[in-house]
Amino acid sequence: MTVRTTRTTRAVKTVRTTRTVRPRITTGTAGPGRPALAAGALLALLALSATACGADQPPSLFADGTVQVGTKNDQPGTAVVRNYKFSGFDTAVARQVLKAVDAKPDFGIVPSEDRRAVLTDKTKDLVVATYSITVDRMKDLDFVGPYATTYEGLMVRKRDNRIKKPDDVNGKRVCTWPGTTAANTLESPRYNRIQVYEAPDASTCINDLKVKKTADAVSIDQMILYGFTQENPDLKVVPDITYGSANQYGIAMAKGHRQDCLKLRDALRNYLGDNAWSQDFATSLPSIPKADATWETDFKPRLETVDSLSCRDRPGT
Repeated sequence: MTVRTTRTTRAVKTVRTTRTVRPRITTGTAGPGRPALAAGALLALLALSATACGADQPPSLFADGTVQVGTKNDQPGTAVVRNYKFSGFDTAVARQVLKAVDAKPDFGIVPSEDRRAVLTDKTKDLVVATYSITVDRMKDLDFVGPYATTYEGLMVRKRDNRIKKPDDVNGKRVCTWPGTTAANTLESPRYNRIQVYEAPDASTCINDLKVKKTADAVSIDQMILYGFTQENPDLKVVPDITYGSANQYGIAMAKGHRQDCLKLRDALRNYLGDNAWSQDFATSLPSIPKADATWETDFKPRLETVDSLSCRDRPGT
């Protein structure tokens, strides 16, 4: 399968509307049936007008059975491309919920900083790319989720024992990348003793840590970091260091498709309610069950949280 990075245009069915001629009403002497005829013509005109308004509604994202889904390509465990095939927990989630609405994903690569843009400019229908639901993002996008919950953490070289607790990070160079909540969290004044810098992407941060050793640590969500360790056994996640509040990963879409959003919400609730979620998670991220005995409690969202954050303009109860 070819990895798609170009803009895809959805075919829209053209709806032909018949020109409506306004009924002619005479004001001369009317026979007994003339008022009823005028009223019937008016009702017909109103019906045609309502049909035209309905035609202005956007088509369902699932109408043709294929949905353009933006995801990552450089995050082992969550979303990665190998031999032109997409794999990881994000892609498993996308396949599961879309299957429930009789659709299939057509995956394409999207960098972290472009996740919002590919939805608002209609390049992608959905983004499933470890995209955290935030109050600000909910103003511009609709989310279905969360489908996973995680805290921001820290990853270091496996043989580097200098960093074990939060204070040990002071004065150290920590790499992250644009468009992530980690970049915003570590800008807080409380972390001003940490030397945070942004690299262009995750791969650059990993290279700075492993090869160039210009970084002392990499910071992003723990779920993503554990995925990196699966392909980089010389790296490790520091278990006792987390930052900020929990990040809630959601399936994002542009505003204006609320009915589609609600269908995906129901599909996600069903997915979380059986064993499929746990099986997909453990298969994609086996490093987490190995490191965390309570991983389902820590990473699996509650259904009440899904209801409060899905398909809303702001968090609800």
